[in-house]
Amino acid sequence: MPEFAPFTDLLLQYPLAGVATDDPTIRRMTITPYPYLIFYEATNDEIIIHAVRHGARDPSNNPGSA
Repeated sequence: MPEFAPFTDLLLQYPLAGVATDDPTIRRMTITPYPYLIFYEATNDEIIIHAVRHGARDPSNNPGSA
């Protein structure tokens, strides 16, 4: 599993840095150089990570997909 500290540090500073998904509350960010996708929600008080998925998995099952 990749190191998540740089990702979480970035989200604490820029909670809307990820790409919006079909669900308006869930955003997606890719952890590089690994092909992992992080699906998260940014509220006024916290960052909620909903899922960590490998980029090669079927995207129709991703959080925030219609």
